[in-house]
Amino acid sequence: MRKNKQIFKNARVFIWDMDNTIWHHRKDEAIIIAKTLGIKSTKKFEKQFKCMLEQFEEVFKKQKVTDERIVELIERTMPILAINGINVHEFLERWFPIETSFLNEDALEVIKYLKYKGNKNITLSDWIWDAQIILLEKYGVLPYIDEIYTCDDNYIKRNPKSSLRIIEPGKEEEYVIIGDSLNSDIAFANHAGIKSIWYNPTYKKNTTEFIPTVEVSSLLEIPRILL
Repeated sequence: MRKNKQIFKNARVFIWDMDNTIWHHRKDEAIIIAKTLGIKSTKKFEKQFKCMLEQFEEVFKKQKVTDERIVELIERTMPILAINGINVHEFLERWFPIETSFLNEDALEVIKYLKYKGNKNITLSDWIWDAQIILLEKYGVLPYIDEIYTCDDNYIKRNPKSSLRIIEPGKEEEYVIIGDSLNSDIAFANHAGIKSIWYNPTYKKNTTEFIPTVEVSSLLEIPRILL
């Protein structure tokens, strides 16, 4: 523990992943969305919804995320929407307010703690601004966040260019990213030259090339690391 404190002694800015870190998505998310949209073939919808999310990272790993490209992706991977008379813009507008996630109370507690200690909290997401703002407000996280970054008209975390808008050159030692994904959050840290805390509550084995600075199974371990 003492070694970790030395590693993070200059940490001042904490970059938070949102999905599956600050909040978790319900396993039946796709089914809930389909029912709300009035789509009967929920298993087919679930398969296409999952494909869309998986393809998102693949499509945008080398190019900027734009509204036009998002629309093209959803139209291609979710033809069930058009079959049911729902266009992509309507789908997104109706999807975002649907209750399909729940707050990670530990995340909010640690965010409050870091803010109280005079640190800066930043959120960084590979998803759309409108959707993430809704959840930050709903879960009471927004008042403790200093800066918000989403993928709109920018690069996702696994692209090395994504850090240019966030990390101040020469101050890399002040930044720490906290997140659950090795391929996005920890990849971001590795190519940005900053430290990382891998949130791994299910004790997954790291089979990637990306190496976190520290691994925790509970976000409540973070204050003890920093004290």
